[in-house]
Amino acid sequence: MENQGYVYILQSQNCDCIKIGGTDYPPLKRIKEINATEPYKSLGKWELAECLEVKNWRIVEHNLHYRFRSSLNTEIKNQKELFQDEAFLSYIVQLFKFTGLVHWIEQQGIWTFVLFPSTNGGRYFTMNIGSHEVAFSTLRKKDRKKLNMLMLDSLILDFPNVKKWLDKHNGSICTENYATALPHSVSVHFEGSFSDALELFSLDGVRRALIAYWYEALIKKTEENKLSTYERYHNYNAVAKIMKRIKE
Repeated sequence: MENQGYVYILQSQNCDCIKIGGTDYPPLKRIKEINATEPYKSLGKWELAECLEVKNWRIVEHNLHYRFRSSLNTEIKNQKELFQDEAFLSYIVQLFKFTGLVHWIEQQGIWTFVLFPSTNGGRYFTMNIGSHEVAFSTLRKKDRKKLNMLMLDSLILDFPNVKKWLDKHNGSICTENYATALPHSVSVHFEGSFSDALELFSLDGVRRALIAYWYEALIKKTEENKLSTYERYHNYNAVAKIMKRIKE
């Protein structure tokens, strides 16, 4: 039987975790209950980061909890819905830094960042500039392995150490990309954890190639003065929290 309702992600400036839950009535009503109930009350005020109306919300909620079970915070007692992944946060923070996105905060909407988007396969996040993706991490459906993608400038091809690293992580460099991407774009795909992804950032040429592509793509979209196709899904609250972390 279908159980129509909502799954939601809450965040609080007083807690490093996110809360993943579900409800069969309007989420804002549920948030009021959460902010009045321990142990969440002491960690609040909790605010809505993402919400999605779904069929069988209990099943979706259960699957999300199972998917991120390794990140469940077990130190906070009397709860089973607070999740923390320091490696994930570190990766996102470094992505903002390495791509130069920290200097394009005023242009939010031209580029977009979405946490746990409603796509098949269980994505952690996706980032777009204009109408095409420039980064994402997802769980591959066939074997539940984590797959990561980054779009860079083709100058990355001049660094053989990157190709060797990708080979070790079942990765590849693809030169055929989205029709709306810049002509000299390439995308790297690789299996691995967020710690592995941080290791990639340390290789010669990666930061240079990231900045080269993202900067030019952002300049182009800013000159066009046209919002991204996915602007309505952009998570402004998440970006604010990431920027706060960077400034700390």
